[in-house]
Amino acid sequence: MDATLEGLIDTINVALEAGDWQEVAVLTVPLYNAAESAGDVVFAELVQDLHFIAQDALAHPLEAARVLAP
Repeated sequence: MDATLEGLIDTINVALEAGDWQEVAVLTVPLYNAAESAGDVVFAELVQDLHFIAQDALAHPLEAARVLAP
């Protein structure tokens, strides 16, 4: 896997663990572009799904907190 992809994935994982949906939404854009450039269409689609999930979490923070509560 490309170093750029790996770096973005690692950074997104940290943001996910911190619950930083804004950072996830921002970082999924270059990750999507990098995956597309690498020709990995399936991975690009998964990244796009993650982007939409992050956007939904930002638009509905109370529902996201309820779903993610232990």
